[in-house]
Amino acid sequence: MTRGRLYLIPISLGDAPVERYQPGENLRILSQLTTFVVENAKTARQYIKSVLPESKISELTIYEVDKHNGYAYPVEVMQALLSGTDVGLMSEAGCPAVADPGSLIVKEAHLKGVQVVPLVGPSSILLSLMASGFSGQRFTFLGYLPIDDKKRKNLFADMAHRVRAYGETQIFIETPYRNDKLIAELCKTLPDAMHLCVAVDLTTAGEEIHRHSIKGWKKVASGISLHKRPAIFLIG
Repeated sequence: MTRGRLYLIPISLGDAPVERYQPGENLRILSQLTTFVVENAKTARQYIKSVLPESKISELTIYEVDKHNGYAYPVEVMQALLSGTDVGLMSEAGCPAVADPGSLIVKEAHLKGVQVVPLVGPSSILLSLMASGFSGQRFTFLGYLPIDDKKRKNLFADMAHRVRAYGETQIFIETPYRNDKLIAELCKTLPDAMHLCVAVDLTTAGEEIHRHSIKGWKKVASGISLHKRPAIFLIG
């Protein structure tokens, strides 16, 4: 029996016109899929309807991952793939399985001989790295920073060391309401000559990309508020 394909479907990073981030071929594939696995069924339906207004949302089969069980996915997803049904995997923003749940499904698909098809689309990590002017040859994405003060300070010191010793760009994120606090912390902790880039609201009309030395950030930080805005932070 022919197996279905697992399509990895990137979606918007924010409020942006679909043509800004979604190739036409992606929309063609999306329009042909009837089965999806997602984080949140409601927002997934809203997204599909927004980019494909003609879609018959009530006829779609949408499975949610189990957020309370390590983002495990329903067994019906693999059953559908093995029975020949193509399935779309979507995240809440950007690329699925990159700083985002979904890798368990992809891993199982490979183990079961299911073809995995990654589609082109926006990744806030890569877009911010491209726009930072920092090294794209060697970089690390650290995800969310620890909340514990001691662990944060140790991590800042390690990041600074890796930038100086290896030229390795350090990329990380923070809960949006802590953005301004984080910038203040970095200004107190990092050497003045080190550079910090912050990419905010990528691909949207409000997109901003700021890069300064830490010494420069100390001068401009009071005039920049990124409170509650999706942001990516890079040190180089």
